[in-house]
Amino acid sequence: MSLLEENAEILAGMERDGSDLGPSRPVDFSHVFPDRASAEAFANECDNDGFKIDLVQTERDEDPWDVTVSAEMEPSAANITWWEERFDARARTYGGQSDGWGFFRV
Repeated sequence: MSLLEENAEILAGMERDGSDLGPSRPVDFSHVFPDRASAEAFANECDNDGFKIDLVQTERDEDPWDVTVSAEMEPSAANITWWEERFDARARTYGGQSDGWGFFRV
């Protein structure tokens, strides 16, 4: 299953559960990193591009640094997949990787 198909399936499930997917809203894209320097470099680049950033250290042994990047969009499979792939590619240049997405349901 492609990432687009996976995201479409997730969104279809949310819609079946009563979420209104129409309104534009912040979608949060999570990324994990092995060290603080990598996480901060990724976060700074995304912040410089105007995205809202949240950087936290977790209790995990592996990839203990989380960076959440929030992007405003209508939550469609195409939009989410497009941004998820771009953020993942950027995270990988700093030794990190994508760890999913989410948003507050309306």
